[in-house]
Amino acid sequence: MKERNLDREAPEGNSSSQNVKQTILEIRRGAGRGKTEVLLSGGSSFFVTRRMVDENDLSAGTALSELQITLLRSHGEYIFVKRKAFELLGFREHSVYQLKQKLLQRNFSLDIVEKVLEELILDGSVSNTRFMEIWLSNRLRRHPEGFRALFAGLIRTGISSSEILDYLIPYMETVDSEKLLKAAAGKIMKNRKVTKDKLIKSLGSRGFDTAQIIQYIEQNFSGKDDSATER
Repeated sequence: MKERNLDREAPEGNSSSQNVKQTILEIRRGAGRGKTEVLLSGGSSFFVTRRMVDENDLSAGTALSELQITLLRSHGEYIFVKRKAFELLGFREHSVYQLKQKLLQRNFSLDIVEKVLEELILDGSVSNTRFMEIWLSNRLRRHPEGFRALFAGLIRTGISSSEILDYLIPYMETVDSEKLLKAAAGKIMKNRKVTKDKLIKSLGSRGFDTAQIIQYIEQNFSGKDDSATER
């Protein structure tokens, strides 16, 4: 990740805010991987990387303008946000919303989080489409469900309904819906006896279409009693 010499980026000017100086009192290792804390004479502090300290010749006694402090603080946070984003993505795929929320929970600035997310979306590091593909594959393998339940589950990941429908509708056309419903019924009835009414209700709560459930019950279960006993 490229780091910059921020002295070269600070525009020259004579504004009072730029002329106000604070002195670095101490530079010390901060809490967290790779963080270095810069303590200022005004009582505040900010975090940068060790490389930023070296490239910007920061040391105790260095005088910094408010503009320099702002640039250093924001660039340091940008680096830490991007580093944390890649760390989270290394554990598992995230939707854009999930990643944003996890970064904000770590008290990063909203504007810097959004800037990093824009870059990660552009370079493909985070993708709602890829997330949905993996999420649906894992979900259907472990917990067979119908369209409505899958849609609701994806809504909870923060993806927009239009984006979900654009992906989910063609995806479900590739899935054997009868096989999926049978797998869900098998899980419901595993190691326990249920009535047909309870099976219908349970399958409905898993997002399957009512007409499809009734057809499945009529085709696969005996009608001698109220228990769901597969033929």
